[in-house]
Amino acid sequence: MTNSRAKLLTLLLITIVSFIWTGEALAQKKVRFAYPSSADMGDIPSLLAWEQLKKQGIEVVPTFFPKTELAVQAVAAGEADMGSAAGIAVVKAVESGMNVRIIGEQVRNEWQLVTPVSFKDPKQLDGKRVGYHAPITVTEALVKWMAQHYKISPNWMIIPGSEVRAEALMRGQLDATPAEIGDVLNILNAKPGQFHVLISYAKTFPELIGSMYFTRTDYVQKNASTVESVLEAILKVHRDAEMRPASVKENALRLIPETKPELVDTIAATYKELRIWDINGGADRQRGEASIKFFEESGLLKKDAVSFNQAFDTGPLDKVLKKIGRK
Repeated sequence: MTNSRAKLLTLLLITIVSFIWTGEALAQKKVRFAYPSSADMGDIPSLLAWEQLKKQGIEVVPTFFPKTELAVQAVAAGEADMGSAAGIAVVKAVESGMNVRIIGEQVRNEWQLVTPVSFKDPKQLDGKRVGYHAPITVTEALVKWMAQHYKISPNWMIIPGSEVRAEALMRGQLDATPAEIGDVLNILNAKPGQFHVLISYAKTFPELIGSMYFTRTDYVQKNASTVESVLEAILKVHRDAEMRPASVKENALRLIPETKPELVDTIAATYKELRIWDINGGADRQRGEASIKFFEESGLLKKDAVSFNQAFDTGPLDKVLKKIGRK
């Protein structure tokens, strides 16, 4: 074999190996993401982040599950890489032995208990029809706390979907339900003077975690840079929404077509007031431990069954905050 042919063959082998490595690298940058329900206003930052990540070579492939537990199970089983779900659902998964960890917050606790104006005191809900999303969710924790705090025994009704419960409330099929901000405003706008917020859980429990981003510990170990890129993209969108509330309106109708245009400005203003999208990721020890204590007091978590370090992995978020700065 001549020297020139040997060099050509070597160059060809290097090119082939490089192509294979590049192909593997690209394949590793696909992230399967599990949502616990259909898309709503709270998902706007993540949906925008996925668009930005695609430009960086990271393709996030979302799957919208009909139930929270299905999204958690998908991540735990390796059918999805990351996901979002109610904080209590992830903590309960840890309690049951699943290898998942919370890595950041999607939305803060935004829930508000809506009732007809005839209900002036939560004690009046004793024996009444109170609906919540599903077992082991933030909505269950909140209404069960209410029942214990006010020493009442409502007639519990499980109805998945904040918008579905809002409709049931307006039709007189429920007496009370925790609803997301968008659905609260929709109720008050559709039936002026007939309904009101009896308990603003968002203001009563400002430290309570809401819907959280989570993944498996082994996924973080093997894909640390990808996890950090995902969190960084999300935080940048959170900060943009904080600085430019109009960005929510700009994208809401495009990403969530069923959003009512006349409510977008009010929803965006309320989200900003309550700081629903945490600009620092929201998975800090103080809020995490306070939330675990709340879940214990609500009767959804055994006392001392799960610690902060068992349920949270703040390593990736800490690295992102070190890079882009804490605000």
